[in-house]
Amino acid sequence: MGSEGVNDMQDVNALVTLQISLARIEETLKPLAALVQTVAEVKDVSKEALTCAQQANQKLEAMEPVVNKAQDTADDALRKAQSALDKLNSQDENRKWISRSFYGPLISSLAAVLSAAILAYIGLSGR
Repeated sequence: MGSEGVNDMQDVNALVTLQISLARIEETLKPLAALVQTVAEVKDVSKEALTCAQQANQKLEAMEPVVNKAQDTADDALRKAQSALDKLNSQDENRKWISRSFYGPLISSLAAVLSAAILAYIGLSGR
């Protein structure tokens, strides 16, 4: 009965060691169980984020023609404004030349009349 008792004791020690190991494994697995729920939540949030991103992309794609049209309109308005500015600058230059063309002969004529009057006065005074 002596060797049978030692064998029973060894079996009990093996069972205790096995129970301790199982307890340690259970303690190690507890955080993993919490991680499973967290991973599931992250997966759900990721799916929602992907859906939102896809919707935003669709909205942007839908807006692209409108943005392109607005860009074309803005470019056309800029070209027209530049053309109008060029015409105004040209008209301003034309006004300067017309002024010069009008005032130049007028001043020359007044100078000639004034010179003639002075010469006539000198000619009359000298007699």
